[in-house]
Amino acid sequence: MSGTLSAVIPSGRAPVLESQLDHSRHNLRQFAVLAVQLALLLLVFDLFGLESGTLFTLGCLVFGGFAVSYWLPFRLKEPFFILLSLAGAYFLLDAVVASLLIIAGVILFAIVRSGLDFYGRVLVIIGFALVCAYARATGRFPIPDHFWAVFGAIFMFRMIVYLYDIKHLPGPPGLNDFLSYFFLLPNYCFLLFPVIDFQTFRKSYFQRNINTVAQQGVWWILRGTIQLLLYRLVYQLEGIFVPPRRAVSTSVVARIILGFLLYLQVSGQFHIIVGMLHLFGYDLPETNRKYLLSHSISDFWRRINIYWKDFMVKICYLPVFFKLRRKGELRAQVVATILVFVTTWVLHGYQFFWLQGKFRMSVNDTLFWTILGTLVVGNVWTEARQQKKHLSKIGCTARLWEAARIVATISVLMVLWSLWSFNNLAEWVNFLKTGNL
Repeated sequence: MSGTLSAVIPSGRAPVLESQLDHSRHNLRQFAVLAVQLALLLLVFDLFGLESGTLFTLGCLVFGGFAVSYWLPFRLKEPFFILLSLAGAYFLLDAVVASLLIIAGVILFAIVRSGLDFYGRVLVIIGFALVCAYARATGRFPIPDHFWAVFGAIFMFRMIVYLYDIKHLPGPPGLNDFLSYFFLLPNYCFLLFPVIDFQTFRKSYFQRNINTVAQQGVWWILRGTIQLLLYRLVYQLEGIFVPPRRAVSTSVVARIILGFLLYLQVSGQFHIIVGMLHLFGYDLPETNRKYLLSHSISDFWRRINIYWKDFMVKICYLPVFFKLRRKGELRAQVVATILVFVTTWVLHGYQFFWLQGKFRMSVNDTLFWTILGTLVVGNVWTEARQQKKHLSKIGCTARLWEAARIVATISVLMVLWSLWSFNNLAEWVNFLKTGNL
């Protein structure tokens, strides 16, 4: 689960470990190699104007910040990253929006550090969130509309993880931990942001040599960049398959496939985000893992957005599973899985509210999550009943069967994805009949 079950870190600033000091040692030759690669990536960002040109500005801040942070003493690295992230808000956002975000963060941290008991603090934060939601929904406060989207992108999910984790802290949470976890520089540009686990984020800090971690980050930024370029190609290709120049059936199939591949934008952004954090020593796990090779719906769920899966496992699945385990493991697995998908359905509507201003829970959304959840539950039930044995060597027939399962899985998911992409069921049915979006 990518570290989500690791031991809880102590409060405040964790003591500097000798291994962290050793892992932060710099090397001129390796730095030069990293710098050249980052300069080439920055050139690509500028040449193709990726993400409407904002990626180039973000890249200048992140790559320049890395060049400074790399040579700083270890004790100054995290404070510098926090300062860079806070100052970066004023480069990437309107000054009013950036200031309001910092004020909101100060308020939330003050609540977290207040003398109230844990549940009292949670209630006050919920109250603060309700006031913000009212302001977002009504627009009665003189607050820029874009503020709410960025505010939601930063706090709407990570605050849940943060509260879950600090419940078990032996002492009050530290300011550096709070600021470094929430005010992440890439988050100002990418509103769809991976739900980074708080424990994993803290535990991963300089857990390996910075040169190794940074190089992996560069490769992930490159992978994300390639995916964003492929996304742009897919987006252009989608306009080719328009009836009546082509048969309706061809147009429908092509657009279903291309519509699914538009997810390359999200997976590309996620790889760039995590890759950039690697440059500052946060050795975070992969966000997506070859999801086009999923051999079952459950396998797809485990690959498509690993951080979301871990978030749901930590917050929903494990508490329910362990509570119901005495009444039968299979029953506990099924009930916990159902709760995961119900929660995912609700939270996606909640996410849409902060980003777009409307709580979206349409018939298409309900059908998508119901069908997907039912298929995953079916996989859980089947796997538990069959108790398959995995062989180390497989023959040609088994390989063909595996390929057929991959094709069938992705085909089903593409159709479901197309359903989810439309605002209502009537639009989707009309698309299947005519091929028109």
